[in-house]
Amino acid sequence: MTGNPLRSALLQLENVHVRLSQQLVLRDVSLSVEPGEILALVGPNGSGKTTLLRAALGLIKPEKGQVFVKGRSVTTLSPRERALIMAWVPQQEFASENLTVEDFVALGRYPHLGSYSPETSADNEAIDSALTETSLLSFRERGILELSGGERQRALYARALAQGTPLLLLDEPTSHLDIAYQLEVMEKLSSFRRSAPGRAVVVSLHDLNLACRFADRILWLSHGHCVTIGTPASTVTQERVFEVFGVDTSVHRRGEHVFVFPPERRPPSPPKEGGLNRVHVVCGGGSGKDILRELVSRGYTVTAGALNLLDSDEEFCQTENITMAVEDPFTQLSEDVRLRHRTLMADAEVIVIAPFAVGEGNLVNMQDPLPFVAQRPSFLIGGSPEMGRDFTGGKAADAYAKLLRAGAKELADLTQLYDVLASLPPPGKQHSEPQPEAPVLSH
Repeated sequence: MTGNPLRSALLQLENVHVRLSQQLVLRDVSLSVEPGEILALVGPNGSGKTTLLRAALGLIKPEKGQVFVKGRSVTTLSPRERALIMAWVPQQEFASENLTVEDFVALGRYPHLGSYSPETSADNEAIDSALTETSLLSFRERGILELSGGERQRALYARALAQGTPLLLLDEPTSHLDIAYQLEVMEKLSSFRRSAPGRAVVVSLHDLNLACRFADRILWLSHGHCVTIGTPASTVTQERVFEVFGVDTSVHRRGEHVFVFPPERRPPSPPKEGGLNRVHVVCGGGSGKDILRELVSRGYTVTAGALNLLDSDEEFCQTENITMAVEDPFTQLSEDVRLRHRTLMADAEVIVIAPFAVGEGNLVNMQDPLPFVAQRPSFLIGGSPEMGRDFTGGKAADAYAKLLRAGAKELADLTQLYDVLASLPPPGKQHSEPQPEAPVLSH
C-alpha cells in the first residue's frame, strides 16, 4: 500500500518497520481501518500484535514507514489529539493507586476536560453509560485493586468507552474472561462500531473462533510480517492456520460462518481382551465425562456424540483423543453431524445413553439411537428425562420410552453399567442370526 493516506480511513499503516532492542519485530506491515469495521489481529505470541497496536497509537516510533490517523501522521498529533480519536485497552495495566472503579473509569474523560475543569453532566453520563455497558455499576465504589483479573479487564474497557473516541484499539481484551464475558465483550464491540457512524475497532485475539465470528477482516501476523489480510471466509483455511500457528486443525464452514477446531482422531488405547470392545456414548453437557473416563481406563474403544464444540464433554473427548460427532458451537445438530453420529452408533457394539439434559437443540440425540438399540446391547443411565432433564415439553420423555420399548435397558448407576459390560459375551454370540445393517434415518 503506497501513496497518500486514504482520507476515509480512520487508521492507516504504510510499510511500517519497528525495531525493539536491535530486533526487527514488525516488517513492512500495511493496513487501513475503515469506519464501521472490526479488524482482528491474530498470530502466535511474539508475532507482533501488541507492537502493531502500540505503533498505531504513536507509543512506538517506526524505524521506517508511516502511521496515519484520520489522514494525519500520528507523529504530528499531540497526546490529547490522539486521545480524542483513539482509546486503548491494554492486555494488562497495573494501577498504582486503589482508585474506586468510578474514578478509574472517569480517567477516560480527561481528554475532554480543560485544565482544572470540573466534570460536566456529559462526563457523568459517559461514565455511567460505560459502567452500565460493562456490568460494573454495582462495583463503582469498589477499589480497582480489589477486583479480579476479569473484572479489572472490564474496567479497562469501561474507561475506553468513557473516552468517547471513534476508534478502539484493544490487546487481548478477552484473555482474563470466562466464555460468557468473552462473548459479551465481543458483542459489545460489535455494537460499538454500529452505534454511531464513523466508529471502528482494532482488536488482537488468540481465539480464532471469536475472530471468525465477530471480525469483518482478519490480519494474520507471523514473525512480525503480515501473511495476509481479508475476511474470515477468504483467509481462514486449514493450511493458513498451520502456516501461522504450526497447528493441525479442522476448518468447518456453515454459510458465511467459519469454525476452527482440532481434527477428529481415534483413541490410541489398546483393545480390551474378550467380550465387547467398541462402546458409543450419547452424552453432552458434562454428563458423559465420568463414563468416558472409566471406559477408556478399562481399555474399551470409545466414541461419543453428538456434541457441540466447547461443550465440556467435547473438550474431554479432545483431551482423550476420543472420536466423536461434533457440531459447531451454539447451534442445533445439523443433518451432516447426525449422519456422522449414526455412523458411529452403527459401528459400535454397545450403546450407552448418558443422563444428559435434553432441549430442542439436542433432542435428536434421544431420537436417533432408536433404530440401533434392537441390534446391539443398549443402556439408559439415570432414569427418564422427565425427572428434571426434559426441557422439550415431554418430547424427550416420549423418545426415552420408545428406546425402552425397542429393547434398551435402564441402569441405575455407572457401577451397574460396568458390571453389565464386563458380563457381555464376545461379538458373534449376541444373536443366533446375522443382524441387518442399521438404517440411516431420513428427515
